[in-house]
Amino acid sequence: MKLIVEQCQRYAKMRAHTATHLLHTELAKIFTTTKQAGSLVDEDYLRFDFNADRLLSSEEIHEIEKNINQMIYGAYVVEVKETSYDEAIKMWAKAFFEDKYGDTVRVVRVFNHSNEIVSIELCGWTHVTNTKDLGCFAIIGQEAVASGVKRITAVVWPKVAMRLHEVQDILDTTVEKLWIKTHTQLADKLDKTLKEYDDMKANLEVLETNMIKQILTWSDFSSWKDLDKIFLVPLALNFKNVAFQAKWIFDNQNVLIYTSEWGFLLLTKKWISAKDLATKLGIKWWGTDTMLQGRDEKILKLFK
Repeated sequence: MKLIVEQCQRYAKMRAHTATHLLHTELAKIFTTTKQAGSLVDEDYLRFDFNADRLLSSEEIHEIEKNINQMIYGAYVVEVKETSYDEAIKMWAKAFFEDKYGDTVRVVRVFNHSNEIVSIELCGWTHVTNTKDLGCFAIIGQEAVASGVKRITAVVWPKVAMRLHEVQDILDTTVEKLWIKTHTQLADKLDKTLKEYDDMKANLEVLETNMIKQILTWSDFSSWKDLDKIFLVPLALNFKNVAFQAKWIFDNQNVLIYTSEWGFLLLTKKWISAKDLATKLGIKWWGTDTMLQGRDEKILKLFK
C-alpha cells in the first residue's frame, strides 16, 4: 500500500495552522491568562476556541489582523526544532499541560528580522517555513460557544480574496436595491431609509391605535350573564394594543374580548374578581384580579 499526500490540500492546511499560532500569540496580548480551548485547522480556514470573559471589540479584531498581516508581509522565518520538554518550557513555549508529552518535543518558533521570537509553541503538526506563504489573514467571525469560552474563525491566502468578493457582492446588491450610485453614499442612504422607516412605523402605530379605538367603541357587542360586553375582534389586530386600549375604554365594566383563534381578554369591575369569573366560565387564564388574558378553545363554544 502506498500513501499519497494531496499537496495542495496539505499546503492549505499548513498555512491555516501557522496562522493559528500567530492568532494565539496575538490573543495572549489581549487576554494575558487565556489558553487554547480547542481548534480546527482546514484548507486555508481555521477555527480557534480560547478562554476569555468577553468577545473582542472591533478595534481589537482590526489590530490582530493588522499585526498578523505585518508578520506575513515581513516574511518571518518559521522554524521547527526538536528539543527536550524541559528545555522547551524554559524557552517559554506554549504547552497544554493536560496533554502528555514525551522526553523529546517539537517546538515551532517564528522569528522577526531582529531574530526575536514572536511566537513559540509545542506542536506536532506541519507548518510553512516562512510567514509570507500565508499570503494574507482575515478574521471572518467570532462567537461565544460556552461559559468563558469564545471562538474565532479566520481565513488565509485565497479564501481572503473569496471573502472580499462575497462582501463586495453584498455591497453591490445593497447599493442597487437602495437606488444609489456608489458605496460612499451607502451610510447616508441607510440613515435616511431607517429614519423614514421609523416615521412610517410611528404613523402606522397611531393609525392602528385609532382603528382599535373605533372598533372597541362603535362595534356591535353582545352581553351574557355577568358580562356587560362581549366583542369578537378581527384576528389581524395587534391584541397587545387591543388590551391596552380596552383597559382605558372599558374602565369599571365586565368585558370579554376574544378572537377566532381563541385568544381572549377579560376585564372586570374593581369589586369583582376576574379570576373567579374565569373559573366560572371554565377557561384557562393568566393575569391579575381585574385583568386576565389567555387562549382557550372553549371561548368559541361559549360565545358563538
